[in-house]
Amino acid sequence: MAAQAATEPECGPPMVAITNTISLTFLKDEIDDTLNRAESSLESFVDDPQRRSELEQTVEAFHQVRGIFQMLELPAAALMAEEMELVARELLDHGPNDAGTAALSNAIVLLARYVEYVQLRNATLPELLVGGINELRRAMGKSLVPESHFFSVDLSRPRFPQPSAARAEKSELPKLCRRLRHMYQVGLLGVIREENSNTNLKLMSRSLERIDRLCGPVGISRWLWIARGTLEALRRDEMRLTPGRKMLLSRIDRQLKQLVYDGEDALEARAPLLLVKEGLYLVSLSDGTDGVIGEIKEVFDLREPMNDRTLQEEVAYMAGGGGSVVRTVAVGLREELSEVQNTLEMAAQGAPDASFEDVAETLGRVANTLVMVGQTREAQSVKERANQVRHWNAEDVTPDSQDFQDLVDGLLKVENVVATLERQFSPHDDVHKEARNEGISLYQLDEARRAVVSECRSGLTLTKRAIASYVESNFDPAHLGNIPASLEGVSGGLTFLELSRARAVMDACRNYIEQALLGSGAEPPTSEQMDILADAVTSVDYYLESMEELKPIGEAVLEVAEESMEELGFPVVRANPV
Repeated sequence: MAAQAATEPECGPPMVAITNTISLTFLKDEIDDTLNRAESSLESFVDDPQRRSELEQTVEAFHQVRGIFQMLELPAAALMAEEMELVARELLDHGPNDAGTAALSNAIVLLARYVEYVQLRNATLPELLVGGINELRRAMGKSLVPESHFFSVDLSRPRFPQPSAARAEKSELPKLCRRLRHMYQVGLLGVIREENSNTNLKLMSRSLERIDRLCGPVGISRWLWIARGTLEALRRDEMRLTPGRKMLLSRIDRQLKQLVYDGEDALEARAPLLLVKEGLYLVSLSDGTDGVIGEIKEVFDLREPMNDRTLQEEVAYMAGGGGSVVRTVAVGLREELSEVQNTLEMAAQGAPDASFEDVAETLGRVANTLVMVGQTREAQSVKERANQVRHWNAEDVTPDSQDFQDLVDGLLKVENVVATLERQFSPHDDVHKEARNEGISLYQLDEARRAVVSECRSGLTLTKRAIASYVESNFDPAHLGNIPASLEGVSGGLTFLELSRARAVMDACRNYIEQALLGSGAEPPTSEQMDILADAVTSVDYYLESMEELKPIGEAVLEVAEESMEELGFPVVRANPV
């Protein structure tokens, strides 16, 4: 199937080799000269707004390069030159303003770099200019162009395969969608705050999948299918969550709001085509070929030669990046301390090549680094110990001696200082809590807590599999026999982790299974009730997963679990913090 343009028919795919490279080579010097003259004239006008002729030359220069880019069939550059001309005319009519002049100055530099990029890469990649175009439009108070502006696809194709029959009555959908929309919003808030995007996108994707199954084959189902593919593409490929992409996720939430408040009318409505196109563009950037991504790619014939990773590499080629120096220093300090501890362990075991001189040298480096990051008191203590250790010899200092034990205790304190420093540049979570006993290594305590989190997640995985088997077997209670004991173990782990709210959810899940599903005279549940139970278990699992990945998503996801249990008639009883 050949993709046909639904909008912007003159635009090609996101990344294509240009056929008139020779023409660009001949014209590049002229483009550079024209942009340089425009920049000089703009600066002269800013210095003296009475020199209107200078700005008129700038307008003419932008008009000239726009014509060149149209001839070279570089639509992004042509559009940017057009926007530059409009901003310059606005300055000519109303005088200079900071936003307009700054946008023009940045645009001149960006456009010159883009021309060089096209020449060197022999590829257009118009997305590189979307940010600059939008900066110009923002200065003019105009609406922004979407990331998919230069993407072409036939938007008329129907969903395939068609969804299964609806799993809920239309009259019940607003109520059910309200809770599931809240699930989506919890994930969206985490994404906006940049708190573990992967887990939050999972939560949002689950919400859309559940809504899609509940609604069945209605007018909005094609958009729900594409929106699911969009979320899965963002999560699967770990795509960069740009402001524009976060805005798209917010617009999806506004569509879900209509399902909640407009009832049946919203079910048969058609989502805005621009929203559909944005979703398809992101799916086209995914490497995925199976599941909902594969279905969408097949239907819309999405065969783009570029994925999001390549796109971000090219953006980085134009823009660059950064990182946290202090956190890097903290990690280096941890490695230095680990080296000292390994040497001391060898000395304790009587290894002949264990050198206290090496320990003293390493401690000296640690002390110097601590000074660099402002830990002067600890640095002085480490320097004193380094001087002591430098004069030790293996015959006089044994692992049982007081000096040796004092050194071990001192290293533990320094290690905890480093751990605290490292945490200052990491998100707060419930794994990395402070130790009540200063004689405990924070790193070792973290490892113990991570092990408990892993065990709890294993119990939840077993629970989810058992629930699925229970449903597939037409509600054979034998599949749930071991689940109450498994959830009891999870509750115990959550108690150790001091996660009282999550533990209360698990207690409610266990009570529901014991009383409503396994109790005497229990009636078989509906599939929707099982989905709601799975929502509660999955929400807690996502909460623990975010801790395991050291990218906490916060307790808002537990609200989704609590709402699910309340809908099942087993409200969560909040326990006092343990």
